[in-house]
This record gives sequence, structure tokens and C-alpha cells, in this order.
Amino acid sequence: SACNLHCAGCYSRHNEATVDCEPVKQLSGEEWGDIFREAEELGVSFILLAGGEPMLRWDVIEEASRIPGIIFPIFTNGTYMGEKYLDLFDRCRNLVPIMSIEGEEDTTDDRRGEGVYAKQISNMEECRKRGIVFGASITVTTENVKEVSSKEFIDSLAERGCKVVIYVEFVPVTDEAQHLAPGDEEREYLKEAIARIR
Repeated sequence: SACNLHCAGCYSRHNEATVDCEPVKQLSGEEWGDIFREAEELGVSFILLAGGEPMLRWDVIEEASRIPGIIFPIFTNGTYMGEKYLDLFDRCRNLVPIMSIEGEEDTTDDRRGEGVYAKQISNMEECRKRGIVFGASITVTTENVKEVSSKEFIDSLAERGCKVVIYVEFVPVTDEAQHLAPGDEEREYLKEAIARIR
């Protein structure tokens, strides 16, 4: 429930699911570990970790690393991906960082904050050097749909070693952001772009 960024149009903050103070009533890392082990016993093979910013919970990520039979995509803003996390991802290949990026530098930093794009690119380069499988999560808006689905943008991610691209449709939480929500025209454009990309 915690996050270090204040991204424009964040539904989690708007709904007060993500806060700046210490979140209350959070499961401990050990409790998460119990849930992960129970899931593995039930035959679950894929658990998505998201937030807030999941990398603020080293204890939870560490518990996930102990369950090699489950793949854990970790949706992250990437700002906490330092040496400690990169070493963990290198050792535990069931952890797959999925970094949030909104397009090129101006588009990403405009939504997520100055310097976030540069950090993501640095993370991608480090992951590529180590052979760590990683992906990108892209929030699609009326303003970036053509940019993020262009051959140039996808090629730039691929050249950096990106193996997974997930498009997430922007859902407005305020009237001021309504114009950013993709309509039928943008959805059709993205659908055709994804078919071409595949």
C-alpha cells in the first residue's frame, strides 16, 4: 500500500489504497510466505505482485524468491532496483521485474516524475547485462498510444533486452483526466498495433 511516487492520475492514490504514511494492517513477510507456499501446494504457478510499490517490501520479495515453482512478475516503478535487488533477480529467476514506462523520457517523466525514465533505462541495461528476464508495463492514454505502439519504441525496448510488454489502459479517476482515457478509436488502433507487433 506504500509508494514513493505520486504519478499523475494514479487510481491507487485517488482511492486511498496507496498512502504516504506507514500502511496499517499489512501482512508480514512471513505471512506472505505462508500464502505463497499454500498457493504452490494448490498448483498456482503465477502470482503478480503490484502495489503501491512492491519493492518497498523486501521481506515479501524475498519470500517470493524462496518459491522457485511460481513465477512472480513484480510491477515496479523501478526506483528501488539497486544492486541488492539486481543480485536477487540474478539468483532467483522466478522473479521477473516489470518496469512501468509511459513511452520516451518526456512522456514517462511527465507522468511519473523527473528522472524515472533514466532510472528505468539504467535498470533495463543492468538486467540485459546479467541476462535477467524483465518486462515493461505501459499505461496507454490518448496522448501516448501511437508512441508506445510504434515499431521504433518496441524495437528500442527489445534492443535493451525487454522480453515482455504489457499494455494497461488508463482509467480516469477524476473529471480532469477523462480526456486521457482511450476510446473506441484508440482501442482499435492499439489492437491492430499489437497484432502487428506480435
